[in-house]
Amino acid sequence: MKKHFKKLVFGSQDAEKLKSSPASPYFKKIKNVWDSSHYQDFGIERLVRLFLVTSRLLFPGIYIELLSRNLATHSKKIYGELYVVYKTILPFIMLYYGLWHHYWLYIFNIYLLIETFLYVFNKIFLPEHNKENLVNRSVILLFFNFFELIASFGVIYAAGNYLNMPIASWIDALYFSFITGVTIGYGDYYPVNDTGKVLVMIQIISTISFLFLFFNFFAPRVQDVKEWNSDTE
Repeated sequence: MKKHFKKLVFGSQDAEKLKSSPASPYFKKIKNVWDSSHYQDFGIERLVRLFLVTSRLLFPGIYIELLSRNLATHSKKIYGELYVVYKTILPFIMLYYGLWHHYWLYIFNIYLLIETFLYVFNKIFLPEHNKENLVNRSVILLFFNFFELIASFGVIYAAGNYLNMPIASWIDALYFSFITGVTIGYGDYYPVNDTGKVLVMIQIISTISFLFLFFNFFAPRVQDVKEWNSDTE
C-alpha cells in the first residue's frame, strides 16, 4: 500500500533517492533584498520588496518550509502543496458547517488569506527567490489560491449582515462571492451598507489583480518553456 501511495504522489521518481537541495536560511534572502544583491532598486519599489520579504516571517508557510528543509526536494514541495490545499479547504469547511460565527476560526481564516496575497506578490516582486521551472505546478497552486480567495470572502459575507438578504446556506455564500469575484452580478444579492460595499470593492480589486498577476506572471514563463522545448527537438 505504501509503495502504491508513493507511486501515486511521486510518479516514476524514487522519492527516497531524490537529493535534497541545499537549504538557504530565509534571513539570507532578507539580507539579499536589503543589500540589493540581485537588482538595483530604490524608493517605493525597494520599500515594497523589503516589506514583502520580511512579512512572510509573520505567517506559518515559511516555517513549514524551514522545518522541511532537510527533506528530499520533492518531499519539501509535497509539504508545501499540502499546506496550500489545507488553506483552500478550510474556508469551504467553515461554509459547509456554518462555522463562520466562531470568532477565532474566522480571524484565522482571514490571517491565512492575507498570507496568500503576500505570497502571490512575493512571486512577482522577488523573482530571484523562485528559480524552479515547474511552471505547471505553480499554475495549479495558483488556482488553489484563487479558490481559497473565493471561499474566504464567502465566509466574510456569511459572517456579517452586509447584503439585502441573509446568507441562507453555504452555496449562497459561495455563489455571491464567485459572481462578485468575476464581476458578473445578477442583482439577486447586493450590498446594502457601507461595509458591504467596501468588501465588494476589495474583492473585485483582489480577484482582478489575482487574474492580472496570473496572466502576466505565468504566461511568459509557459511561453519560455514551449520555446525551450521547441529548441531542443
